[in-house]
Amino acid sequence: MRSTKRTVKTVLALVIASVLVLLAFGCNTYVPQEGTLPENYIPQPDGKIKLNYYIASNESLKKAINDYVRTFQQKYPDVTVKTELSTKSKEQVAAEIAAKTVGDVLFLFESDVYNYAETQHALMNLDYYVEAYGIDLSNVFSAMIDMGTVSGKLYMATCNYNHIIYYYNKDLVKAANLIDPAELQAMGQWDWETFKEYCKALTVTDDSADRKTVGAALRLGYSAEYIPFLEGFGGQWFDTVEKKVSFVSDERVLKGVTEMCDFVRSNTCKYYAVTQSDQAAKPVRKSPSQETFSDYNDQNQVCFRAGEHDNMVTIGKAYEQAGIDWDVVAVPALPTHKVGTGCSGFAVFNGTKNPAAAAALALTILTEEGQLAYHGQEGGAIPNMKSLAYNNDYWRVPFADRKDDPENGKNYDAFISFPEADTYAFVECVIPPEVASIVKKYMQNVVPDDVNGDRSVENTLTLMEAEANQKWAAIYTG
Repeated sequence: MRSTKRTVKTVLALVIASVLVLLAFGCNTYVPQEGTLPENYIPQPDGKIKLNYYIASNESLKKAINDYVRTFQQKYPDVTVKTELSTKSKEQVAAEIAAKTVGDVLFLFESDVYNYAETQHALMNLDYYVEAYGIDLSNVFSAMIDMGTVSGKLYMATCNYNHIIYYYNKDLVKAANLIDPAELQAMGQWDWETFKEYCKALTVTDDSADRKTVGAALRLGYSAEYIPFLEGFGGQWFDTVEKKVSFVSDERVLKGVTEMCDFVRSNTCKYYAVTQSDQAAKPVRKSPSQETFSDYNDQNQVCFRAGEHDNMVTIGKAYEQAGIDWDVVAVPALPTHKVGTGCSGFAVFNGTKNPAAAAALALTILTEEGQLAYHGQEGGAIPNMKSLAYNNDYWRVPFADRKDDPENGKNYDAFISFPEADTYAFVECVIPPEVASIVKKYMQNVVPDDVNGDRSVENTLTLMEAEANQKWAAIYTG
């Protein structure tokens, strides 16, 4: 009798174990831990998931997400997606993530990923499902993978490709008898030293001149524009292994920041004060030898100014309403070519009860059908995939393309030029937010402080490096 009972118990245990194994390898609630596919496991997305999408009151963006979900459900008909479109602030989103009341899939910006993945552990590693769903990452711009990666693991699938370019007044370039910058870009001759010479030739401050102009207008207190200088002379300003930043201790980083100050001091650049922290941004003061160009019009008195693809329509129409010929060109190459690059994307909440379906929804954006659905056939954003960016012209709107109209067309190639030079647009992409806030606080005023003679660049960076590293050490040891 005891033997029979023991046999029954043994059989029952084996049955239960078998069921558990089947569940682990066959059901959609399997959550991968190390990014390695278990043998014979094939996810089959089904069930219900929710997508939290945070947008402004923009009908085209609403259409983009609705078209994207529709395309996804055609591919995965067994998955039902509920979309929650809202205009919640980043603070409200952070509170929902902390309270674990968010949906399965989240819309995030590149500046959010490090904090939510590394600090709060609120995002699910997607590497496992990249392999499971056969996503071809080799067709995605490498920076777009980097922007969603923390500590070697992919946490966000990026929606679009967006790096800094320069808009410029072609009429001013022609009047100065200079070669079109877009032509220099095409020849690989558009570098920082050439750009400085152009700005010098394009700056006219003589009161007797018919037109007063300045070479450039830059936001050098904005991280997307100053980070390339931190890395542009071969420097490494952060170290996630040693948990430190290096601004004065790395002479190459110091050289980059000094270069920004010297450029503004050369009196050929309009400096834009940009607040990136709770400390007010300072302007560059006017002196007998230094103009501020604060009253110079950005359309007809400034030649070069930084921007992104997102504001091409607004800026282009402003030029054309003013009767100005204009174009776009790549950011001039520093000795180590770097360009501030950003994006948005989809991430999966680490507390999802349906990881297979959630990962499928997020990763569909890294496929051609997902990109075409999200961005539509009317443009909207630069695709994150090389095959679409280089071989498909649907995003080259609304202005004529230089390839089709050399005289009046625009240099859309600037938006996808030198992808190997892309670097992070925001300091919080690679360091803890508490440390990033210290860096931004000092960097937003390092140029005006130095140019105005209030505090040297070395003193500012020494203070910042010490405070930032003390904070990072406290986070790491705490």
